[in-house]
Parts: sequence; C-alpha cells; structure tokens
Amino acid sequence: MNPRKALLGDEFLQLFHVREERLAPGELIEPGRWGSEVIKRGKEHPFFAREMLLENWRKERTSVPVSRLSCTFAHETLAQAVQYARPGEVILPVAPGDPDAPHARLNMLWLTWMGEPGVTTSQKNDWCAMYWAGRPTSDRRPDITPSWEWLFACPLLVVR
Repeated sequence: MNPRKALLGDEFLQLFHVREERLAPGELIEPGRWGSEVIKRGKEHPFFAREMLLENWRKERTSVPVSRLSCTFAHETLAQAVQYARPGEVILPVAPGDPDAPHARLNMLWLTWMGEPGVTTSQKNDWCAMYWAGRPTSDRRPDITPSWEWLFACPLLVVR
C-alpha cells in the first residue's frame, strides 16, 4: 500500500516536515524528538507549560491516541510548512512510515492563540479543547484559514 495515499484512501495527500537538515528520500524521521527536548529542558523550555497542559488534557479528556510528546509532526500544505520554517530549515515531503499507525489531524492555530498576551486560563482551556477536538479556527475567527498539522505515532518516511 502506498503510505502517501493511506490516510485518505485513493485520494493523494502530500505532507511536509520542517527540519534543520536535509534528508534523502527513503530516510526515516523518528518520533519523539520535540517531546524529548521539551522534557529534557523542563521549565526552561519556552513551551513546557503549554505542552504539559496539552498532554494532561489529551490523557484526561480525549480519546486522541497520539501524544505530542512522542509523535512525528507533518504540515498539511507546503504553504503552512513554509510559514512555520525558520531561516535555514529544510522542508521535506513526507508520508507516514506505517499507514495504520495512530494519527490525528489538528489545527495548530489554537496553540498559537494560547500563547497570545493576555490570554486567560479559561481561554487556554477552551482552545486546548478545540485543538484536541480537531476543530477549525472558524469557531473563533471565520476569516482565518486553519493551519492543519498531523501527528503520527510512527516514523515519517521522506519521499521524492
């Protein structure tokens, strides 16, 4: 089975991963890199509190089988990957290494809004719930395009 088509049946889905170094087609991107960095740095990591809130929420209030702390991430569109990438980073076309592995499609703009100045605890909780529910941002701002990310509980395969 072609893992690039597995997520949507016969419909083609191209995903993109942002990374510091170029990898060759066929190489694997192992899960858990983001989570291990967050945990290793602990409270010194700028997103530690957010990631702990998200992980606790996922475990306690959702049935989402994929943890942000032990997954691989992919952007749904090249435009989103370009917007996310920092100077010098490489955008790689990828597919899940195991098309049957648990995965989730989530809107990362909820995470962006969680970090805005003046956000209340209640808003953070609401947006955390929206994120894990996979809700589009039109629930908050109908004029904003969602920024879909995919979380996979398996390695990503570099394609092309």
